[in-house]
Parts: sequence; structure tokens; C-alpha cells
Amino acid sequence: MKYRIFLSAFLFVLLPAFAQAEYRVFVLKITKKSADPQAAQKQDFRLVESTLDHIQYRYYYPIAADEEVTYIDTWRCYGRTGDFQPHCPNPKGQIPAEPAPAP
Repeated sequence: MKYRIFLSAFLFVLLPAFAQAEYRVFVLKITKKSADPQAAQKQDFRLVESTLDHIQYRYYYPIAADEEVTYIDTWRCYGRTGDFQPHCPNPKGQIPAEPAPAP
């Protein structure tokens, strides 16, 4: 009976103290689609860091019907995301550069 109480105390009190929080950061590219082929050459885009993936981001933030959200990169961060803390930096270095289009 003593062991059962000790084991219960360990599982419910001590074990959560060792738990760690983590989250994933995504780099998303939001591109404006254009029907004009000449305008497609100079695409307007913006890069966004978010804890939402490319599918969730579209439903949470207002994205225009002519914009496309593409997943670029991701990494894992340890800790909490509360209190508007900034995301941890990318451990792989900078965001990869887009390849230049062929002339």
C-alpha cells in the first residue's frame, strides 16, 4: 500500500515537473497570383514566421483569394510561446534565398 501511494505521488506530482514545452516555427511565403504573364515575372511576395502551418495560417489570418501560401522551412523551439515572446532563431542559419528565375 505504501508503494502504491509513493508511485502515485511520483506520477502526479514529480513527473510533470520534468515536462518540457516545445513548439514548431514555420516560414511561409505568401505570393500574389496574377493572371497576366508579364506580371508573373515580378511576383510580389512576403515571408512570414508563424507557429501555424501553411494550411492553418489561411484559416486564422485573412488571406486574399488571389494569394497563395507556401511552406518554406520549419524548426522546433523549446519553451513557451506565451507573453508575446519572439520565436527562437532558425538553427540552420538564415532563411534560404529563392533561386533566381532563368532569363
